[in-house]
Amino acid sequence: MSTANQHRPNDFTPVVGAMELAEYVFHITENPSKFPDFALREKTREDGSITQICIVRDDSLTNAVRAEAREIFHLTFSANEINLNRQPWRKEERLGKQKRAIEICGDLLADIQLCRKHFHLSTKRIRNWGSMVVTLRAAIEGWHEKDKYRYREL
Repeated sequence: MSTANQHRPNDFTPVVGAMELAEYVFHITENPSKFPDFALREKTREDGSITQICIVRDDSLTNAVRAEAREIFHLTFSANEINLNRQPWRKEERLGKQKRAIEICGDLLADIQLCRKHFHLSTKRIRNWGSMVVTLRAAIEGWHEKDKYRYREL
């Protein structure tokens, strides 16, 4: 019999959901047929000779969604690492990270709508991507509310 604080390895948790979202965003934005915003950049020496040619992402919207997905994962991961039973003085830090992750989920939803128009993405992809973010945001909100209630005495 499991208790409320135990999780099976396959349980959906905010950290797992954030990692899956980040993996998904990195995977789809690497597709040059859908996100074709790559540019060749040359690195040169002072004498003008080329030392290296790099392929870099040249679209700020693509960079934004990648950064937002990564930030959501980092915030949920680092909030989860704060053990309030051992470090009660870090309560506001943990709650703040959760709250910031929720806010960035909203930013990501807005950017997904921009991606839809800018990259001509299918409705199916937008629904799937948006659904992942909405589900994750709800999970983080639930986690945040539980923590506020559970640790209200700290």
